[in-house]
Amino acid sequence: KGITTYNVAERLTEPQIVAQALWECLIENDIQAFKDILRSHLEVTNKDKLAKKAGIPRRTLFRMLSPQGNPTLENLGKIIHQLCA
Repeated sequence: KGITTYNVAERLTEPQIVAQALWECLIENDIQAFKDILRSHLEVTNKDKLAKKAGIPRRTLFRMLSPQGNPTLENLGKIIHQLCA
């Protein structure tokens, strides 16, 4: 009684929640968590749409999320800006 279900995928579709989590990762200098959260968000939303809105080539978006990816500050800013818009 009193227990509610929690749907993580549903929360990952809410851009402002994702943007806040990404911002906190940057503050904490946790780039791996940043990439994990963004990758999870993109799994439940439209990757192509975000890449286009952010002005980032789709290939660049996927490359920056790879284990060896090293996103630029410019691209990180574009992504967070689009999530907050």
